[in-house]
Amino acid sequence: MKFTLESLMQTVGCAKYPDRWAEIFDTVMRDFDKNGCPLTDPAYYDRLHRQYNAFPLHLATYKEAATAVGRSEPLSRLLALLVASLSASETAWEDVKAFSAPKTADGSPDLATDMLTGLAICCQIPYMHDLLTKRRLPEDVILRSVQVLEKGVDQYAMRHDGIRGYDLLEWFQRNIFGHLYRIHRLEIEIFAKFSGRAKVFENDEGERIALAHDITLHRSGWALGAKNYTDEAGSFYAEVQENETDWMGFPYDDRGFVKKTAVTLSKDKWHLVLEYGDPVVSLHIPADGRLDAESVDETLAGTKEFLRTYFPDYTYKAFYCNSWLLDPRLATLVGPDSNIAKFGKRFAPLTAKSEGNAVFRFVFLKSDPKSVDITTLPESTRLERALKAHYLAGKCIYEVKGYFFSSEQYNGRLL
Repeated sequence: MKFTLESLMQTVGCAKYPDRWAEIFDTVMRDFDKNGCPLTDPAYYDRLHRQYNAFPLHLATYKEAATAVGRSEPLSRLLALLVASLSASETAWEDVKAFSAPKTADGSPDLATDMLTGLAICCQIPYMHDLLTKRRLPEDVILRSVQVLEKGVDQYAMRHDGIRGYDLLEWFQRNIFGHLYRIHRLEIEIFAKFSGRAKVFENDEGERIALAHDITLHRSGWALGAKNYTDEAGSFYAEVQENETDWMGFPYDDRGFVKKTAVTLSKDKWHLVLEYGDPVVSLHIPADGRLDAESVDETLAGTKEFLRTYFPDYTYKAFYCNSWLLDPRLATLVGPDSNIAKFGKRFAPLTAKSEGNAVFRFVFLKSDPKSVDITTLPESTRLERALKAHYLAGKCIYEVKGYFFSSEQYNGRLL
């Protein structure tokens, strides 16, 4: 079967793909015509498992999916192309961001189509193992990083009524390139960048204030364009201004809203400590386990030790998170003494443009958060009942950005 890049992508149902693929397509196809794609051979996954213990749960699924892909020449060619792309470590992550996974013509489930990206990421396991080994990380950390990849199968099944598939290729690049690690209850992402629309200042007494920067706000002070905050009447643009002596801008309040009354901060007393693009440690919250204060504290203490031991040169400004769990509105739904509310209170919240759909994906496990019938949502837990009532009332829980600093100093950086 003869394909151009465009005809192959159309045949397999890929809506977008990297421009760079036009440069490698002919070479990859010639190699495929000569050698096929090794990842369509079930024995490939047996070898990976023997060498890296990569599939303690889903080896059979990977082998079955590989066989299914091998029966389809278009999917086999796509897999070969994706493997070639992922094998170029210097461009792999950017390629993945520009790629959308294949879909069947009618959207129906198909193991070969739905698992294809899960097969492709396996070609990166040797690279990841070598990278983490060279960093002298403990064997248990390396093993956990390898084995977490197959959890994409579980995540997919939870959101698709038990159907097997994989849709976390881009997310798991953080693991592949050694950016994401599980430390007790939470995952920490290093080499992350602060993306809050704010400049944070601190004075000599340790007081801090965040001024909104480069963001257009609804008249209420929430991000313009967020769901229920689209009316432009009275909206305003916030940007920090400065002269030789002062900083001027609109401050955030403790709910993440921006006040409409500007303040002036003297440069003699206030110093910039965090702004957009600064390096941070980003915190992610896996779905398993309780989010109690002791578990979070254990993660933060473990993070300090982990970074000091294995990444002593990594300098960062703050801890950061972008999650629906940071929305202060949650405290009124689940109570101020709940673990969720206490976790959110650790962070200084910052409004962000949001559709308010994250709870459908992470609480109700919906595969398409944008097309949810709220009336059909389950009410099996207190949180589900509270969220359902909240959304039926026309309200939202938003994805909020937040940050915090710890009082302890290590090597000149905040932990």
